[in-house]
Amino acid sequence: MAEAQQALKRGAWEEARFRFAEALAAEEAPEALEGLGVAAWWLEEPQVVFASRERAYRLYRERGDCRSAGRLATQLGYDYAVFRAEAAVSSGWLQRAHRLLDDFAPVAEQALLALVEAELAYYGDGDMEYIRGLAVRAKGLAGDLGLFDLEMVGLAIEGLAMVGLGDVPDGMRRLDEATAAAVAGDIEDVQSVAATLCIMIFACERAQDVDRAGQWCDRYMAFCIRNGLRAQLALCRVQYASVLIARGRWAEAEGQLAQALDGLRGRAAWSLLAQARLGELRRRQGRSEEAEEHFGRARAIGTLGRARVALDRGDHETALDLVERMLHRLSDRGPLERSAPLELLIRIRCERGEIEQADEALKQLEAVSTIVGTACLTAQASHGRGWLALAVGEAVAAKAHLEDALDLYEAARLPFESALVRLDLGRALRASGRCAAATDECRAAIEALGSLGAMAQVAQAEAFVEELTRTARTPSGVDRLSPREAEVLTLLTQGRSNEEIAAELVLSKHTVRRHVSNILTKLDVPSRTAAAVYALEHRRA
Repeated sequence: MAEAQQALKRGAWEEARFRFAEALAAEEAPEALEGLGVAAWWLEEPQVVFASRERAYRLYRERGDCRSAGRLATQLGYDYAVFRAEAAVSSGWLQRAHRLLDDFAPVAEQALLALVEAELAYYGDGDMEYIRGLAVRAKGLAGDLGLFDLEMVGLAIEGLAMVGLGDVPDGMRRLDEATAAAVAGDIEDVQSVAATLCIMIFACERAQDVDRAGQWCDRYMAFCIRNGLRAQLALCRVQYASVLIARGRWAEAEGQLAQALDGLRGRAAWSLLAQARLGELRRRQGRSEEAEEHFGRARAIGTLGRARVALDRGDHETALDLVERMLHRLSDRGPLERSAPLELLIRIRCERGEIEQADEALKQLEAVSTIVGTACLTAQASHGRGWLALAVGEAVAAKAHLEDALDLYEAARLPFESALVRLDLGRALRASGRCAAATDECRAAIEALGSLGAMAQVAQAEAFVEELTRTARTPSGVDRLSPREAEVLTLLTQGRSNEEIAAELVLSKHTVRRHVSNILTKLDVPSRTAAAVYALEHRRA
């Protein structure tokens, strides 16, 4: 047993497994079964994990050792969530742990239970304030008991929850402290180091800090390789793939995700995230059927991806149902968690012509952007404002907002998002009558999308360029107007009334009404507003 425990401390998982098995051959002690479960956990042997831990739990109970039994119940609650994604069974074990541990004076097992509940609640769409409360409780208990490793994990989860709540600066300060302790060697327990580094990367992803996430991924993967942490390395590959997808390095991302899925075959819950990331890669590549399949495998994590696929296909109703379902599920989460579905909701509402609802969703996203203040969120809000301006025919305003979004996305080095904004900017320029400038933006987007491998978007952009070319070659109704009618139409596009136009051009109101009537006839449109929109869309650069 002594040799087995030393092997665990060194991270010699195979040796530890062998030594604990030797001890069990001599006597079936719960301590040996518990140690075997730890070694098997790192060696990706879930059947051994469950068998040894459940047996150890029963033996501790028979001995009357409620504290140790509570510790095993906590571990089993985590195992059923991670290995099998069985939330109900996991909850049952955690409730059992509470019944066994809650009446004790402060003990380490209570801190561990709070940390496990906080982590599982975070990945299960839990309330951020609740998660933060659990982390603060665990941190306080661990600090009082002198358990530095658990205290730092509690600090890291507290920081993660604060980031989710929108308090990015203070949350990241807590995470910086915890991760500094991890990389400096102040945290001794391997699992606590791995958890702290992993939490930091998740926080960077939530805050959309791609550069920071990439740097920590490098550190985390090196740590996992050095300590033989197979599943943690695979999970880190998933996180690193997100960085690569954002950076436009899609071939590398695909390789990381293939290795991740292979390494996570035994951990059902962790593999869901890999499926969602692969689905998003396939969606960007234009392989919608494969994307939908991966998002389906990702279960609830894939809901947003499924909505994006539906919208890409023009199925607004399905996309709207999925996004509204997701926002309802995230109603208790922090504002940062709602930013991505809100951005998609704005686009759906704009394309459906539901302007008031789009504006309401945009105001929510802008509020999140103001609270969080990151460049990516500001870009999303500007892009949303551009969509809304286009939807109501305000081409000049749309151009300004879309240019702001483009500058921010390019500064953040997000090529896919930058290219999509360029396409929308092309639409705004066309609506302003600047077809040549619109064509230039679209051709720049086509070049960027082609280099990424986003061929479905390339095809759509090329069709738009062809439409712009035809528009430039074909005389429009605007060209058939007299010089005076053209002047009247210009003032109509500015929202002027007949009285204001008459005063501007020094004409009678009767003459202005006649010019407006002629304009509607020549353009074959039913109203002044329609004439203004027609003029903006068909005026050549």
